[in-house]
Amino acid sequence: MDPHPGTPYEVRCPLHRSIPFDERERAVIDHPYFQRLRAISQLGFAHLVYPGATHTRFSHALGVMHLAGRIFDRISAGSPHLFATEFDPETLAYCRRIVRLAGLLHDLGHLPFSHAFEPLLPAVEKLELPRKWFSRMDGNRQARHEDYSVAIVRALAADSQALFSEEEAQDISALIHDEVLPTPRLTGGNAGQSLYPLLKQIISGEIDADRMDYLRRDAHFAGVTYGNFDLDRLIQGLSCIPTTDGIALALDYNALFTYENYLMARFHMAMQVYFHQTLLPFDYFLHQAVKEGEIVIPLDGGLESVLDAREDVVLSKLYSARDKRWCSRIVRRRPAARLYRLDGDWDEGKKRRILEALIREGIDPIFIREERRLSNLGAGGEPDVPPIMVVESVLGVQRPRPLHEVSRLLKQYNQPFLIERLYCDPEQLESAVAVLHRELQAE
Repeated sequence: MDPHPGTPYEVRCPLHRSIPFDERERAVIDHPYFQRLRAISQLGFAHLVYPGATHTRFSHALGVMHLAGRIFDRISAGSPHLFATEFDPETLAYCRRIVRLAGLLHDLGHLPFSHAFEPLLPAVEKLELPRKWFSRMDGNRQARHEDYSVAIVRALAADSQALFSEEEAQDISALIHDEVLPTPRLTGGNAGQSLYPLLKQIISGEIDADRMDYLRRDAHFAGVTYGNFDLDRLIQGLSCIPTTDGIALALDYNALFTYENYLMARFHMAMQVYFHQTLLPFDYFLHQAVKEGEIVIPLDGGLESVLDAREDVVLSKLYSARDKRWCSRIVRRRPAARLYRLDGDWDEGKKRRILEALIREGIDPIFIREERRLSNLGAGGEPDVPPIMVVESVLGVQRPRPLHEVSRLLKQYNQPFLIERLYCDPEQLESAVAVLHRELQAE
């Protein structure tokens, strides 16, 4: 039996089996701005290494919507007294609707091949963004895909056949963009409590619907097991606690090992799939092709240009320019040859000396650097990141403690990990290896 009547539609999903949705959600899904996500792959060039990894942000967004609703339902069902005391049924229904729509629309502004085009985006001031929604806005900074997402959500509310009210559009945007303020309807409870912190964590937090979906989805389509974790048990272990800032996400102590399995899934997917040594240079090739004007995708801040920012358009341009330096490497699938794995072993002076030596020998080195961390919990660098509390029952007394203090695995892995790779053209590999041997032996 459907616990939420009014969801007459469903779509089949290889991960979640059936994803139900209602009339309003269907109207959003059918809109051209959302349908564009069918032409944006989730993993960019990953299919060059993992042939099955051709899934799209369209299917991922449906999965995030579904999981956001599941998480909200689990938490509200697990804390019936708290929710009944603090929030009336109309507010709860509104919050559930908003968190599902935020899950559906969180990737709306993504460009083809992930972040390759973001360095070419215009300044924020070029986008039609409602300044009154923002806690702060630097119009001179470069736009990000989240800014485009907000601009599109606003357009969906301002259209002659508006899909949302302005209030709904602002609250959806507040869950997908850190600088957008929620409305009083999202933050107000019967006794001054707010569900906003909880909803924000469901969409973008340490244990969020976005990561839950893409880890398992990416692993499924890539044909690997690294991203697998016990999704049902992890959701079952989620709860909430009241804080001074509002209702926040919590984790049952008995689900701690399930969380740590999820944490390791993130680490292994990063190292084995997202930053695969063969894939990194292809992102570099595309970035150079765009930077040097081999292909042009006009992004002027207008939303019509976003509709043309699709991978089929990019691929068509790549094939048309297949005689150009960078485009040819992508079209003909010419991977770069990996010379050396640095990962922080060389200081800046040594890097510069070896790169200069390679260039003097007529070799065109490619140096790629990526720095990431698994979690921001307890990192100290981002004060706006709310803690997730682990709730343990000790002698019948509930004792909440921050997750980053309880999980020994998180303590161990919550350090920035550095990926540094040195590549060259395969035809130059023999000469490049000789230069490296000479320079390293000269130390």
